[in-house]
Amino acid sequence: MSEGELYSAILGAYSHGTTRLFRQQSALAWAGKVVSRSATAITLAHPHAIKLGAPGMPDLGGFTSVTITPEMVGQTLAVAVQIEVKGERTRVTEEQRNFLAMAQRLGVRCGIARTSYEAGCIIYPMISI
Repeated sequence: MSEGELYSAILGAYSHGTTRLFRQQSALAWAGKVVSRSATAITLAHPHAIKLGAPGMPDLGGFTSVTITPEMVGQTLAVAVQIEVKGERTRVTEEQRNFLAMAQRLGVRCGIARTSYEAGCIIYPMISI
C-alpha cells in the first residue's frame, strides 16, 4: 500500500466520532511583491522564503476525546494526536523522531504507523482494536 493510500485508509477508519485527523503538509513557499504573472510563472520583487510546518512534523495530526477520571467528574477533553505515516520501506528521519519524542514527553498520543491498525493503536492505546 502506498503512503497516499495509507493516509486515506487511516483517515477513513479513524477521523469520525470523537476523533478528527487532518493531513499536515510541510512546504517551502515564497512571498514578495508580484512583478509579473503568467499561467506558468510568477516573478517576485524582494522575495523571502516562508517555511510551512515544523521540522519533523508528522503527516497526520488532530484530536481525540477522552473522558477523564472521577477526580474531574466526567469532564471530556481533547488529547492531541500526531501520526507519522510511513510505507513499508520508507525511513523515519531524525527530525521526525525528535518531533515525536518531544510530543510524547508532552502527553501527545503519537507514533509511526505503517498500517491502519497501527494508527488505531496510537489513537486508542487502551483499546485492543
